[in-house]
Amino acid sequence: MKLARSLFGLASLLVSSSLVTGCGYLRIDPDHYLFRSDVIESVEQEKAIVAKAKLEWTADGRARVLYVSGTPYERGYQQGRLLREEVRENLLYLYDKVLDKYHFEELLDESYERQRPFIPQEYVDEMQGLAHGSRLPLRVVHAIHALPEITEWGGKRKYKKLIKEMMDGVLLGTSCSNFAANKTATADGKMYTVRVLDWGLHRLSKLHEYPLITVTVPEKGEGIASANIGWAGFLGAVSGMNAEGITLGEMGYGDPEGETMRGRPMPFVLRDVLTYAKSLKDVRKIIKEAPPTNSFVFLMSDGKTGDAELYVRDRFRFEVFKAGKDLEDKSKKFPAIPGIVYGGHYQEKMTSKLGETRGTMTPEIIMNEVIPYIAMPSNFQNVLYSPNDLSFWFTNAAGPKARAAEQPYTFYDFKSGLRSFEAGK
Repeated sequence: MKLARSLFGLASLLVSSSLVTGCGYLRIDPDHYLFRSDVIESVEQEKAIVAKAKLEWTADGRARVLYVSGTPYERGYQQGRLLREEVRENLLYLYDKVLDKYHFEELLDESYERQRPFIPQEYVDEMQGLAHGSRLPLRVVHAIHALPEITEWGGKRKYKKLIKEMMDGVLLGTSCSNFAANKTATADGKMYTVRVLDWGLHRLSKLHEYPLITVTVPEKGEGIASANIGWAGFLGAVSGMNAEGITLGEMGYGDPEGETMRGRPMPFVLRDVLTYAKSLKDVRKIIKEAPPTNSFVFLMSDGKTGDAELYVRDRFRFEVFKAGKDLEDKSKKFPAIPGIVYGGHYQEKMTSKLGETRGTMTPEIIMNEVIPYIAMPSNFQNVLYSPNDLSFWFTNAAGPKARAAEQPYTFYDFKSGLRSFEAGK
């Protein structure tokens, strides 16, 4: 295909040759510029790193589940190595499509460089490991992880026509919906939290063809185990749950003045939440203290307490809203519904449907009635969390014209999967 694929082909050929000829047989040269890794010094070491991970399928065979452990670099390498074909096909296809629209690699390079000083080193190391394990150019990995901030950046108004073309129309702009219903608002007395991702990426990418749950088990004392509900090759988080019962939800929220890419990218802020938040107090601290970029709304829940909170965060403010309270801003008002905190693109539809189903909500009603009603035409991914049980259901769009809301859901028992992996280590 394009330059990135050509360079990969050359690198693979030369690296493979060095491993099977002469005195280079079964030896890795960490200083070889085409091998790139200064961490892995032998085939035996690589095997030991990969052996720390486990790859399987969900029970219905619709999505991969990858368990990774070790250092951040090792975890990134494990994903790149075990899912090499999926990661390469996924990221290179998206990279080429983005270049078709933006035309200049420099835009992607510059965007990443503006974000780079604010990205914690652990995620920089993880991206490097992913690039090395998948044998992708590092700039491709960086560009894909810079993309979410580009699509939310207020400066995109200068390129309004281009952005609309990229997303195939106004209705496919970035916006989402989220809600949490506590035990007083559901039929079975459990808490359910919903994340509706309306991003339109099934029109631009193949991400939906490579769904991936990445279960991360940090080294002892360096964080909380988590399940990142995403796609092969994307290390940032936009949906997920950690072992403390904290769940993720986010929405883009307008283009106020002062938006910038000189801050911590949203997907890595949410990785911090997954890795370090044991409570909503921790969540608030992480989001408030992260150098802000664009305007976002976050909705997080805690399965231990049954509480949920919605946060409005941009460069100049951090506001907190709780269940049963009016959420009002200069542009929208979400009237209070007892036991529910919510926000999203279709305010009136959400208010009416959540009010109508309050007290009767079950997973089936949420999946079959609520989500299809409030999701946009750009609906790309949906997640229904059961934080009390450490489990969730999720679905992705099936193709360019098929919303995620109409697709079958996959169930994953995070608590059971994590217990099984840790027992086998």
